[in-house]
Amino acid sequence: MSTKMIITTRGIVLKFSKYRETSIITNIFTEEVGVTSYIVNNVRSAKGKFRPGYFEPLSLVEITGYYHPEREVNRLSEIKSLAPLHSLRQDINKSSIIIFLAEILNKVIIERDKNEALFSYIFNALRTFDAVSENNSFHLQFLLQLSPYLGFSVENPEDFINESTNRKFYADKNNLDFLKTLIRSSFDSPTRVDSSTRSVILQDIVFYYQQHLGISKLKSLEVLNTIFK
Repeated sequence: MSTKMIITTRGIVLKFSKYRETSIITNIFTEEVGVTSYIVNNVRSAKGKFRPGYFEPLSLVEITGYYHPEREVNRLSEIKSLAPLHSLRQDINKSSIIIFLAEILNKVIIERDKNEALFSYIFNALRTFDAVSENNSFHLQFLLQLSPYLGFSVENPEDFINESTNRKFYADKNNLDFLKTLIRSSFDSPTRVDSSTRSVILQDIVFYYQQHLGISKLKSLEVLNTIFK
């Protein structure tokens, strides 16, 4: 694509930042053209036609807007919610997980190219998480099963051990079996585990991502660990 065009596409909101008095700039991972930044006017004004709720992290939307591949920021003309995700906003455990995953996705999804497989994985996972009554291990499952879409994966859990992780933890057969279950389980079948086990595995998954993708420190990780103590 070399010229400006108007596209309508499904999207996953990654983040937004305030721009001038009443506007915002939002980053959206779209199904058609990858990650795109849009300027949206009057969102923080009573006269604006777009509700701020549309732009909450990991909202599932359909957008219509201008697109030019050589521009850093395009202009959004229409947006609507495809799935309200009520439980992800109202449940403190789920909303904490969403904030954490949004921070990671903002760091790892940077491509400005179409990636239907990655988009579908995230879109469908979020809808399933919203529908289940409880799954406090969702973020572990999500990150482990996300990794193949990013170019690496934990095919053999025993290989997941490295110099910075707790070898004694993975020497415990029950804990190793739990890790294997997380890699293969579906999001609508919650895998229950005690908070200390979940915390150790999460720290190791985060380190694994940092090693492969060089992501910086996650501000939301401490909050998440506090919620799930």
